[in-house]
Amino acid sequence: MAYSKRIPPIKVKLNVEDFNKLIETLENMIDCDNEYYSNKSSKIKEKLLRYSVPINDENEETMVDIRFYNNEIVDLFYILFYGIKDIIPVRTNYFEVLLKVREKIKNEKMENN
Repeated sequence: MAYSKRIPPIKVKLNVEDFNKLIETLENMIDCDNEYYSNKSSKIKEKLLRYSVPINDENEETMVDIRFYNNEIVDLFYILFYGIKDIIPVRTNYFEVLLKVREKIKNEKMENN
């Protein structure tokens, strides 16, 4: 069976400052007390430093083109959520808001039918 080159489907372009923030966040998470997030952070950081591509956009601003697989984006979200869990307090139960919005949409659809 021939080798198939598969390009990750999720494309993200970051400016240099945001790229550095992302890598720094991952670096901080490597040193965290949770082994799972530490290992995931290390793997993503290594991948970003190896496979990200510096490019110039149409305005000649230097950007970093990053490609992710779906599972890597999920891992990145969990890493970031874990990293900010004690920094950003949750003041509103947005799940309850979601349920109310969904109920409203459902009711509107039923009224229109």
